[in-house]
Amino acid sequence: MSFRFVCVSLIILGFSPAWAAEVALVMSVQGRVTRLAEAAQVPVEAFVKLKEGDRLSLEKDSRVQVVYFENGRRETWSGPGRLEMAVREGKPGGLPDPEVKQLPLVMAKQLARTPTLDSQGRGGVTRLRSVPGQDAVSKLQSTYQDLRSRAESDDLGPEMFLLSGLFELRELDQVERLLADLQQRQAKTPEAALLIALYRKAVKNARDSKN
Repeated sequence: MSFRFVCVSLIILGFSPAWAAEVALVMSVQGRVTRLAEAAQVPVEAFVKLKEGDRLSLEKDSRVQVVYFENGRRETWSGPGRLEMAVREGKPGGLPDPEVKQLPLVMAKQLARTPTLDSQGRGGVTRLRSVPGQDAVSKLQSTYQDLRSRAESDDLGPEMFLLSGLFELRELDQVERLLADLQQRQAKTPEAALLIALYRKAVKNARDSKN
C-alpha cells in the first residue's frame, strides 16, 4: 500500500459524516423532521446534536429550531424542504427563509455541553469539570438570571443553559431541584418533558458512575 493511498484515505475519512464536528443543537421540533442517514431516515427530536454535513428533511407543516454553537445563531425553519447543517448556519434546499434570532454566545457555548444519550440510552455522556467552585456556581446563576430576564416566558434556553452548567459542575442536587421546578411549571410541553427525562437519565448515570 503506497503512502499516497494512505494519505488520500485519511483525508476521505476526515471529511466523512462520522468524523464531522457537532455544530448545532435542536431546540424544538414540530411535525415530522428526519435526518437523512445512509440506510434510513432517522426521526429528529429536540435536544439532539447535529453534525456538520447532516441533512434534514422537513415535511409539510413541520418546523425545526436549531442553535449553532459557533456563533449563537438560532434558526427556525418551516417545511417542506431540506436543510444541510454547516458550522454557522443552515443551507436550505427548497425552504423559505428562516426566522433568525441571535443568542448570547455564552449561552450557545454552554448549550454545546448539553448531555446526550449513548447507544444504550444512558444519559450524561459529557465531560464533567473536576473541581467545581462556589464562584463558578454563583457566576452561572447570575448569568442565568440575566438570560431569563431577557427571554420569553416559554423559552427553555435559559433553563437549558443553567442545567448544562450545573451538571457540568457536578451540582446534581441543584439539577434535580431545577428539574422539579420545571416539571411544575412547564412539564406539559413536549420539549420540557423531553428535557426533564434527558437530565434525569444523566443525573442517574452520573450518580451510578460514582458507586
